[in-house]
Amino acid sequence: MSKKQQNFADLNFICERVVWYLKQKPEDLMVHFKTHKMDALYSIPDKKRGMIFCGRDASTKFYNIAERYLSSQKEEKNKTNLDAFVSKLKEEFSRRFLQGGENITEINMDRMISTAYRSLSRDFKSLIHYIPCSIFSSNYIQKFNIGPVSFLYKTEFESNYGDEIKKLRIQIKEQHREQCASAIANGFPAARVATEDQSQQLADHLVEGLLSSFGGYEWIAIVEIPKCNEKVSYNRAISATKMALNILKLLLGGEFTYRIRTGVDHGESPTSARLTRKEDGKLDISLLRSASGNVVGDEWLDILHNQASYYFGLATKVLKLSIGFSDPPPLCTRFIDALSWYGDAVSERSYAAKIVKYVTSIERITGTGIEKDDDGRERTVTEIVTNRSSILHSITTGETISESKLKVSDIYECRSNLVHGSLSPFDESCVAYAHKAGEISRMVLLAGLDYFSCLGLDDLSISQKQLKNSFKKLEAKYLRQKDEMA
Repeated sequence: MSKKQQNFADLNFICERVVWYLKQKPEDLMVHFKTHKMDALYSIPDKKRGMIFCGRDASTKFYNIAERYLSSQKEEKNKTNLDAFVSKLKEEFSRRFLQGGENITEINMDRMISTAYRSLSRDFKSLIHYIPCSIFSSNYIQKFNIGPVSFLYKTEFESNYGDEIKKLRIQIKEQHREQCASAIANGFPAARVATEDQSQQLADHLVEGLLSSFGGYEWIAIVEIPKCNEKVSYNRAISATKMALNILKLLLGGEFTYRIRTGVDHGESPTSARLTRKEDGKLDISLLRSASGNVVGDEWLDILHNQASYYFGLATKVLKLSIGFSDPPPLCTRFIDALSWYGDAVSERSYAAKIVKYVTSIERITGTGIEKDDDGRERTVTEIVTNRSSILHSITTGETISESKLKVSDIYECRSNLVHGSLSPFDESCVAYAHKAGEISRMVLLAGLDYFSCLGLDDLSISQKQLKNSFKKLEAKYLRQKDEMA
């Protein structure tokens, strides 16, 4: 069945369900919803009735239609919020087939879908996002860039945008007063409209809330996202910022960067309070404030641009390739995924979870599924990942492959024991293993980034099969060298 035929079948199902709901008496609906409670939550808009029930199954069909439409249009898909598209589809379905009385035909169905998407895309906006972050305290660094993401220190941000933010108190109040006047003009009772003082309170509340929220962070990331759905834009800005921060974590090491995060991430609060009761029975309060983690001093920016400049250049290239709406090249996607696991592991507070995430990051870099060797023997995922990670680790550290393999195998076994239940996540050994896993995965990811660069970070045509063959050649080369040295 073609996509169009599937869409038409779904549209007919939707119509049948809507007609069924319209025919039901209120008491019959109450009986139905007693046994199908979730159906009461799903509806389509209607000008006369406000809304018409359609049920969960019919609502799911709208999602199916939306997903099929977007599946062949990658850039449009990446710009679109699926829930918003479905809302537009429901509105257009109601307008055409319920209010307009159009016949259910494939032509009218295609018009419904295309019109709904055009209506949605007209609301797409190009936005600049300002995202608070915890990075490092600084004595003199006021701004820096990681690819397309700019970072301003709090004093620089205040200098650049403080006056503009203060003026928002007036602008928001004026906008709200205009909305109130428009509501009265359209028949809304004047007595129920907000007063001028209430409009000012709203403006003050928003501005003070922003300043309070941003005030707990020392850096503000600035990311510009081209036209797309507003929710998509914000999520992409957060993703770009997180990746930029994960680059810092990778290049500077987890020991110095574990407090780095965006304002939307979970993490250790810079301030906390503790309440305890002493032996004498009296309550005791203690207030704690942790530093922002600036243990590398203000030299960290020099490290990025000098000692780590090669890897910094490659990592920012990946970030630039990933921020658009077309799907990133395959090797970029692999590295982005691995870097995300690594970055999460650095900031993770559970040592056991750190180990799982660190090892998962090296699996994402090196794993290409189960395969057979030249003799037809099936190689396990453990063997493949361990061999390839050992080679990459050896390249970065200068250790022998045998030495690297012992280290990689050690953390891989620990991860397996944690996942399969033979090692408790509260075992004291997890602390040491987490430190080892962090160092090993960092070396593997750096070498993997370099290796991917040689293969073609921006190559859109590289398949998993081609990567698998490239890794097999790498293994053959280094394992042969190992045998010759032995």
